[in-house]
Amino acid sequence: MFFRWFHKMFTMYTFYVDGVYIIVYAVNIMKYADFKRQPLFWNGMAMLVLTVSMIPLVFLDTRTLFGVNLWIKPIKFSLSLGIYSFSTIWILQRFLADWRHRSKTQIALTITSAIEIILITWQAARGEASHFNVSSTWNQVVFSIMGTSISIFWLFHLGIIFPILKQKQMATSVRESLLWGLTIAGFGMIIGFFMTQPRPEQLELMQKGIFQTSGGHSFGTGEQGSGLFFFGWSTVIGDMRVPHFFGMHVMQVFFVLAAYLLQWKESAEQKIVVRIIGILILSMNVMMVIQTLWGFSIFSYHPSFTPSYAIILLILFSLGIRLFSIPKISEPEVTV
Repeated sequence: MFFRWFHKMFTMYTFYVDGVYIIVYAVNIMKYADFKRQPLFWNGMAMLVLTVSMIPLVFLDTRTLFGVNLWIKPIKFSLSLGIYSFSTIWILQRFLADWRHRSKTQIALTITSAIEIILITWQAARGEASHFNVSSTWNQVVFSIMGTSISIFWLFHLGIIFPILKQKQMATSVRESLLWGLTIAGFGMIIGFFMTQPRPEQLELMQKGIFQTSGGHSFGTGEQGSGLFFFGWSTVIGDMRVPHFFGMHVMQVFFVLAAYLLQWKESAEQKIVVRIIGILILSMNVMMVIQTLWGFSIFSYHPSFTPSYAIILLILFSLGIRLFSIPKISEPEVTV
């Protein structure tokens, strides 16, 4: 069943080069003609180009900030924004082609994400932190602009939820997959505001006229340690970047699920399974936030949280197997 779906989602092209057959799979999500005029698609392409262009800088520019190469952060953000752009344009083009606010939403998401990555990259080039940095007037302005732009980005992201809610022509399981993905991503974004709140010791310094940092991603006492490779997430104390990232990018899992469900005629069991998956993943994200606020790393064993994650992941794995094994009838055409 999975392989039949795989061949529906991908087109195989075979090339004969230097005596070797090369097989290339092209994703059948949208045709180029469908999205070549979409701002969010070109935003994704720009982020992809920027990501690739910055990779050599990691090796050429050995400067570090807080023990991490300066270019790692803009690479992470451009990659994240690129993935978001490509997945969101699929939603807008595939399901909301006639939505009157589609173009405005794309433009808003493109402009705000561009502002974000330009400032992050510029600060990296200057050897300065982009987030939580209030050590000078310029750094305060940068941090303020970034906070404003990402807030606007979040509002326009949430705006996509409402027209999806109104879509009655698509299958319920497909619509709920999209809604769960968009909603949990919105929750993942708002988690970032926990990080912007100044800590008591920072407020105390500010009252003395000393401005250095305002907020931070670390929660708990002690050193955060070396962190995970590339991501830099702490394995010692709470790090709010983990639930923030998880919430934002589990959205793509739900979109893949929606693309899979599009191929088949809906069943009552599919709707139930999708709903349970959404509840479990949102619960997991909320638990991550609570654990982080309590000062415990998600990557360190905790007697309450770690077994809970294990149980949720086991249930999700079982539900995934069940979803792929449910007898299906091909849906020849879906009109949305």
